[in-house]
Amino acid sequence: MALLPGSKKFFLNLLVHRCIGCGSRMVPGKSRFCSWCLIRMYPDHERITCGIRVLTAFLHAGVIREMMLRLKFGGERHLGCELARLSLDSWKEVPSKEDLIFPVPVSRKRLRERGYNQAALLAMAVAGETGAVYKDPMIRKRGESQINVPGASRAENIKGKFSVSSGTVCNGRVWLIDDVMTTGSTITEIVSTLSDAGIHKVQPAVVCFREIDEESIIAGKEVNHAGF
Repeated sequence: MALLPGSKKFFLNLLVHRCIGCGSRMVPGKSRFCSWCLIRMYPDHERITCGIRVLTAFLHAGVIREMMLRLKFGGERHLGCELARLSLDSWKEVPSKEDLIFPVPVSRKRLRERGYNQAALLAMAVAGETGAVYKDPMIRKRGESQINVPGASRAENIKGKFSVSSGTVCNGRVWLIDDVMTTGSTITEIVSTLSDAGIHKVQPAVVCFREIDEESIIAGKEVNHAGF
């Protein structure tokens, strides 16, 4: 029996090798990205915020930014695994099997709206790739999201918004995973919350560092994606 045109197209697409970044057709090979997307990746490696060393895999620009927006606002959950693998290749160090992986939590409202926490998808993928243990003990209280909050007001907006589930114990190092860091206010507040709970060995790590100053190469490329 002949396949319907739509079914035939579907099965043919399964056989086509496409770039993860832009979806263009590619010759099958080792790379999962086309040459155009490969040159639109901007590694960053690390930043210091309030004395805290944060591993930052990429600048929030080019194809990584596009993939992040698709993950956060386009429902493409599978990109969490792809971005996690790329980050592990870019970070200056990676978790060990003795480490714990914590995702930065989102508010219940945001979780209901989106249906998932993109930081949790990234954190689970990092745990799966490294053998570290994934846990999700952080709780975010109600309050205004950091999106659209001016940089100077972010620290105050996020202050006191996090807590740790009772009974959370960690004898080794905790990796705190998030998607994007802008001012570092959220990470700083969570590290302080964990320290108050007796967890002092924390290594924050994010996929992207987002620059917002006037001289940034990213500033002119920002568009309104849910305020992002």
